[in-house]
Amino acid sequence: MCVNLFDRFILTLYSFALIVLSCVAIGATSGLIPAAYLRPYVEQMLTGSHPAYLIVAIIFLIVSLRFFFSSFRSRQPKRERGIRQRSELGEVNITLQTIQTIAERAARRVKGVRDLKTVVRAHESGNMILLRVSVDGETPLPDLTQQLQTVVKEQVEGIAGVMISEVAVVVTEVAQSEIYAARRRVE
Repeated sequence: MCVNLFDRFILTLYSFALIVLSCVAIGATSGLIPAAYLRPYVEQMLTGSHPAYLIVAIIFLIVSLRFFFSSFRSRQPKRERGIRQRSELGEVNITLQTIQTIAERAARRVKGVRDLKTVVRAHESGNMILLRVSVDGETPLPDLTQQLQTVVKEQVEGIAGVMISEVAVVVTEVAQSEIYAARRRVE
């Protein structure tokens, strides 16, 4: 069962409260906690002189009902986000992760690319790939970015058969060459 963060928090508190109540019940029934110690609390509950007990009981009931009914709720498997295409034999769904992997593999082959992160977005206006790259600083940036856009677009369209309307490139940094970085570490 997949639960959200709020449900996990409530379940944690609920479990902790049940642990405490279980320990008190075990202590009372085994004689570890004297009956005289618990008697005033039980009398307060039975006489209704403290509304806090009623409020806590209602909260426990609501939380219990929430978890009880959520266990019966049918959860359909989440469909992975992707790009759907129709062929004469049926529907084909290529996940965004697959397209991202193809784009990254193509971009890493371009000379001058050191590191990269890829984001694929499927819009009604067209599919977009965003490349955030770190470059070596030796290859001219206009040539490098143009080659990245061309290679990634051709590779994704050729392998996945998905039309790409835009390949955006963001150069995030110029990586230091290994020789310069090693020299700086020695100094």
